[in-house]
Amino acid sequence: MNSAAGMSEAFAIAEVEAKKVQARISSDWSRRSTKPNARGVVRHPLFNEMDGRRTESDTWYCLHCNSKVSGHEIAKNLWHCPSCGASPLDIFSVPFWLEEGDDQPTPYRSPKKGGRGEPVIEVVDNRLRLELSEDNVTLLIRSALLDDAANAGERLGALLAEISFDEELGVWVTFETDYWPEEKEAIQARAVAKALGVSFDQDIVLCEPPFAWPGIAEFSSNTLEYTQTMLRAYAEQSTGQGKPNE
Repeated sequence: MNSAAGMSEAFAIAEVEAKKVQARISSDWSRRSTKPNARGVVRHPLFNEMDGRRTESDTWYCLHCNSKVSGHEIAKNLWHCPSCGASPLDIFSVPFWLEEGDDQPTPYRSPKKGGRGEPVIEVVDNRLRLELSEDNVTLLIRSALLDDAANAGERLGALLAEISFDEELGVWVTFETDYWPEEKEAIQARAVAKALGVSFDQDIVLCEPPFAWPGIAEFSSNTLEYTQTMLRAYAEQSTGQGKPNE
């Protein structure tokens, strides 16, 4: 594409498409907006004067880059500034934004070679890249902890674990001791960290468990079984409190 032949072919295709786009855009505009008269006067396709008539002039100014453009040039470029590409909303017949002492508008000079300036080549790399953000790494590590979990209690421990990530320090996981056995290694989570190219460390702390008798979860194969067992335990506790002391 960087060859002269390739660039010429690309410009030819782009010019054909540009003319199609111009035709669609200007279809709602009056002829006076796209065809200047003999004096170069052209009508703005959007803006009106105070009396309701469309603004007309042979010279136009760009609010965006402070360029001065002829009526022929602005109409030819479909009311986009030929210097900076600003839209018709930035094109005015009077440079009202200038104050005393400001630089005067710069006259636009059309390029001589082929009617266009030097091409601006932008190489766009569309290949997908993995972003190792804290949210993404944390999500993968927590998913791996669920893979490591052998029962409902350990799955709760994986969900309750605090996971932090730092590009230099790697992954650090803090487990709740009531739901994650102190001696249990997070094998899958450590493997995932290694695959991501980051270090992995873990520790364990004692916190207030969200449910009473957390040990019940250790003997539950799934969450429904744990929930039903836990509810029965709460119900029995409530019933027991209502009995008189023997």
